[in-house]
Amino acid sequence: MNLRFLHLTDIHFHHSNYNTVKMRDELIKYIDELKKEKDFDFLLVTGDIANKGGSYNDLVKTFLHSIVETMNITKADVHLIPGNHDITRGEMRTMLIDSILRDPSPSEKLDSIGAETYQTLINAQSNFFAFYNEFFGEEYPKEKLHFVKSSNNYNVFSINTCLISDKQGEEGHLLIGKRRFYDSIRELSSNKDQSKLNIAIGHHTLGCIEPSERRTMQSNFDDAEIDLYISGHVHDPSHNITLNTSDNPFVELVSGAIFSDSYAVPGFVVVDINLEDGNAEACYHIWNTSDDYWSVNNQVSRRTRAGKLDFKLERLSKKKESEIKESYLQDDSDDIDENEFKQFIIDFHEKLHFEGPTRSSLDNKIELEKKFYNMKCSPTFKKRFDRFSQCFGTIYSIMDTTSYVSSDKKDLIADIIIDKYLEIHNHYNNGDEIFTRIVDQIILDNGNSLPYSKLMTQKYVKILTAWSIFDCDIFNEDKRCVEQ
Repeated sequence: MNLRFLHLTDIHFHHSNYNTVKMRDELIKYIDELKKEKDFDFLLVTGDIANKGGSYNDLVKTFLHSIVETMNITKADVHLIPGNHDITRGEMRTMLIDSILRDPSPSEKLDSIGAETYQTLINAQSNFFAFYNEFFGEEYPKEKLHFVKSSNNYNVFSINTCLISDKQGEEGHLLIGKRRFYDSIRELSSNKDQSKLNIAIGHHTLGCIEPSERRTMQSNFDDAEIDLYISGHVHDPSHNITLNTSDNPFVELVSGAIFSDSYAVPGFVVVDINLEDGNAEACYHIWNTSDDYWSVNNQVSRRTRAGKLDFKLERLSKKKESEIKESYLQDDSDDIDENEFKQFIIDFHEKLHFEGPTRSSLDNKIELEKKFYNMKCSPTFKKRFDRFSQCFGTIYSIMDTTSYVSSDKKDLIADIIIDKYLEIHNHYNNGDEIFTRIVDQIILDNGNSLPYSKLMTQKYVKILTAWSIFDCDIFNEDKRCVEQ
């Protein structure tokens, strides 16, 4: 299962210079081109839709509606939060914020404020709340401040980082209201679904948050198994992959802005994530202000010289590794019915249609133990392979004669397996995963055409794949030489 989402931030729709208007018009066309390559699942918009507390006119609403329609998603697939420019500033609120920040323990002070004081702070976002209500047809949960929305394959934890945002130079001093933050994020901590992607979004980068509150956020991200933090504010694309409070690397992605001036870098990010193995990529896009076109941005960092940041979400990767190991242990005690297995091989040959080049004639000249070592196969894999090898004699009894399978079809199974191996082996880091992917793909392509149970089909395809590793020229790569 793959997920793809688009991240926009810092629209500042009051900007109406030529470059900005042209850029936004072309953005709709560019998103349409990206959608034709691959469908989108959802949209993240991380604040600063307006500017300096300004209004949300019909033009900005039309712009956002156009993006949603072009992406071919519903408003239920849109996640939108306020930025510091979605706030109406006032003298009383400024004085209140100053008094909180002067307190010896500003974080605790903010958590302990009364309802009336809280309303003074949060009412500065009233224009944004009205826009949110009109756009989505539902109220923004302003009393909660932060909230979780769930979909079938992902959760989005929306963090309002603007409660005390008020002036320039406040970066590094912002507070999120730890108690309200915790009340919301523990919904994820207590209702974990290992099959879902977990994303946290905020307008400000983590570096803008006061250090002790930032540590609180990251600790709770770890407990709630947040996979990504997505933000904006700085008008400059970047990424940050660091160790969190656990052993798992923590990934923060920051997008550029959707306007053009002498300061902002116009751009956005498209993220693709494989929920099965945690492999992910973030593709940065940039507006060329000289020649008026959108393109892939390959200058965000050294890691994005090809325009894409490749990374792995460790939680999803480890989940899959656990599933793989579990699958090795399934059905291990069952004996194979030799006659049924022979019939399966015969039936499989008859059903297969393969037009690729013949590869099974290649001699296998690499010792099995070296294959296991170079491909980083686990001890569990080796034990399963030994179990499968007991059935290799049955396979040879079919392959060594034309009594069961005609000579023109005898290489089909090996060719199919080799073809799948060549197709996927570069995408995984060890032999365990590659073996499982080969089996899954063969069953997906051919399983429905065979009159055997799903369990027996899986078992027989595993045996045939193991035989191909033993007898054919695959599993020869050296995964230990691959940079992790």
